[in-house]
Amino acid sequence: MALAVSLFAAIVAFGAGVVAARRYPRALLAKSLVLAGLFLATFAGPALSDEGHDHGDEKEVQVTRDIAQRLPDGSIFVPKPVQRILSVRTTITAAGEHAKTIELPGRVIPDANASGYVQSNLAGRLMPPLTGFPALGSRVEKGQVLAYVEPPIQAIDASDMKQKEGEILQQMAIVERRVARFEKLVESNAVPRAQLEDARTELQSLRERKAALDRIRREPEELVAPVSGVIAEANTIAGQLTQPNTVVFQIIDPSRLWVEALSFDAIPAVTQASARNDAGIAITLAFRGSGAVLRNQSIPMHFAVENKAEGVWAGQFVTVLVALPTRRSGIALPRAAVVRASNGQHVVFEHISAERFRAREVRVEPLDAKHVLITAGLEDRTRVAVSGAELIEQVR
Repeated sequence: MALAVSLFAAIVAFGAGVVAARRYPRALLAKSLVLAGLFLATFAGPALSDEGHDHGDEKEVQVTRDIAQRLPDGSIFVPKPVQRILSVRTTITAAGEHAKTIELPGRVIPDANASGYVQSNLAGRLMPPLTGFPALGSRVEKGQVLAYVEPPIQAIDASDMKQKEGEILQQMAIVERRVARFEKLVESNAVPRAQLEDARTELQSLRERKAALDRIRREPEELVAPVSGVIAEANTIAGQLTQPNTVVFQIIDPSRLWVEALSFDAIPAVTQASARNDAGIAITLAFRGSGAVLRNQSIPMHFAVENKAEGVWAGQFVTVLVALPTRRSGIALPRAAVVRASNGQHVVFEHISAERFRAREVRVEPLDAKHVLITAGLEDRTRVAVSGAELIEQVR
């Protein structure tokens, strides 16, 4: 059926062409040339098969890129560009003798000679100075007025003060008249000048008592800074009632901090000490002394912070590492070189070739705030990754 239709269409087209050739010979020639050019342009290129039927050159180049991956033998392939992105750094290990180190729980405390509390002696109402209460973290100087405490006056106290004031005023009036009379009699030598001086002294004493009584009723208690430093804690609200011995302000010097550690065993000699907080900041310590009285079945030990690092604050919990005179053999590596594998074991990554690493299980002991001691599982003169090891462990 399709063949018959095609044959019929071809006959009709041939007849139409013959008629057009006789009537319009020039137009037919131009259109024929155009159609021939389009036919050649269309079929001059290579023929392409339909999708799924192309059996072209099987040696076509596939464009790929290197990626970090774990190889079947357990090693990790990390290309050089990826190593630069991960900041991978390696070093050659060196065995040596190092001091044995123990870990102690500790807490950062302010230096007792550079910190202080601001407390009220009497119960009263807390009021700010003219410049307002100092804000947390603001710098204050020794002797600076930080707040005022207005002592409340009860009704019975006010009555007693008025009675005392009336008595003082009455005595002052009597002594003033006595002084005026003695001044006239002294001119005529009727009384000795000594009596006049005694009367004047008594009058001055009464005036001072009157002034002190007025000051008690009007003048509040000043709360001054005992040391220079920064405000570490403030419990201030204008108008609140404070009780005696209530801590209103705590002042510390951030550049003078100590660390208090607790040890269950007596340490005869401390050769070196350091500390490390949760953020991984290393703190250099200097031993200051240990207590002679147990506290919660432990011995308190005090260390002074020698290098003030950012992110170290009073009250922060740290791990104190104390070096003992005993020596141990091992390989010292930065803490970043040792990571925990999925099975919980400590591992380091040996650099076996330019772009390959192999995990090595090791035994680790603490050394100081920045380094650990490898006591087993790693040989001397081995190149290992000391930076970026945690990211290498994440390669899958």
